[in-house]
Amino acid sequence: MKFRLAVLALAAVVLGACGSASSASNQPVLVVGAVYPLSGPQAEGGHQELTGVRAALALAQRSGVLKQRIDLRVRDVETPAAAAAAVDRLAHVDRVSLIVGTYGSTLSEAAAARANADHVLYWETGAVADSVTYDRPWVFRTVATGGTLGRMAVDFTSDVLAKQAGLTHPTAAIVEVDDVYGRSVADAEAATAESYSIRVIDRVRYSATSYDASALVTRLAGDRPDYLWDVSYLQDGVAIWRSVLAQSWRPRAAVGTSSAFCMPEFGAQLGAGAVGVYAADKPNQAVSPNALDPSARALLTKATAEYTTLGGGSTMEIPGMAGFVGGWVLFHDVVPHAAALTSAGLRDAAFQLDIPEGSEINGGGVKFGVPGTSDQGQNLRAASMVAQWQGVERLGVVYPPTYATAAPSSTSGMTNW
Repeated sequence: MKFRLAVLALAAVVLGACGSASSASNQPVLVVGAVYPLSGPQAEGGHQELTGVRAALALAQRSGVLKQRIDLRVRDVETPAAAAAAVDRLAHVDRVSLIVGTYGSTLSEAAAARANADHVLYWETGAVADSVTYDRPWVFRTVATGGTLGRMAVDFTSDVLAKQAGLTHPTAAIVEVDDVYGRSVADAEAATAESYSIRVIDRVRYSATSYDASALVTRLAGDRPDYLWDVSYLQDGVAIWRSVLAQSWRPRAAVGTSSAFCMPEFGAQLGAGAVGVYAADKPNQAVSPNALDPSARALLTKATAEYTTLGGGSTMEIPGMAGFVGGWVLFHDVVPHAAALTSAGLRDAAFQLDIPEGSEINGGGVKFGVPGTSDQGQNLRAASMVAQWQGVERLGVVYPPTYATAAPSSTSGMTNW
């Protein structure tokens, strides 16, 4: 684990001291729950995302915009049942009106459902499963959905990869973990492929807790698609790629998605074998400055420094960036402008936001889908991108052009695979 657990293992963190003690002492205290996986297989991403939230809170208070004192009560959860139980306790014992979380889609699905049932505002900073916000008027999400990332993967395949290869009717196969995250991404990929006349010749589903990577890849090799879209978590994604490397079949290109393929650990474990692989995900710190307006560039510098001070490391990876953006929107743009520090008051303030793209440090903006629509509570201006492993442990953002820091290379990884 790269992070200083001593800095982050907090049961309750009071950050009101970041502002003026005399003025802050006269302000009401807003108790905020925070539900993240700080132990178990998703711990590193959970720590990064929570550190991003904490960095945003510190900067919002230091700026003077956030005058309320914040009592952040952190709960460590590893399973959906634990996430739901944590929300219950925060709502009924701690009496919070606001909960942030949760990094993982299966955790978020459980936590968001429970918070919504309790009419407690739930603020998702990282999980992408589309269903998190469906029919839940008390749930908001600041990051892109799994559906958005799936569409991004197919857009890139059609607009860039197939054109580079001169293919007019390419084929693709999808390998997907069988849960709310995997289905969100893969369903969008299949639907978008049809609109582009890309024929999906197979969808291979597997359980994240019980799978045979070699058998999965043998089936894919028999399909022989032009392109492979992979929706996996870190360890299963690495296992699948190792099985690809161990046999002779190669796709023209492969595009993974969130939760594995943009993670530093993916490149660290696969080394040269990762080079050439693409991934559609939320942006990390490497996004082009061209995607940010001047105020967002200045804020990124401050955010990075604060993130490092809080023990998050010298670089804000994807979870850290997502956590910061979610925290900044909440503590800088929603809480200070709420008519009341209640779930309803905070909810009303969130629906009023209209922040242009390029205003956030990841290149996105903020505008939530309105009540009564399928996008209710979802940030319609959330940022997403495609990156490529262009060297051992070196990622370059390649799509869309405004976000790009490197050109996509269709051959860089083929010689290594």
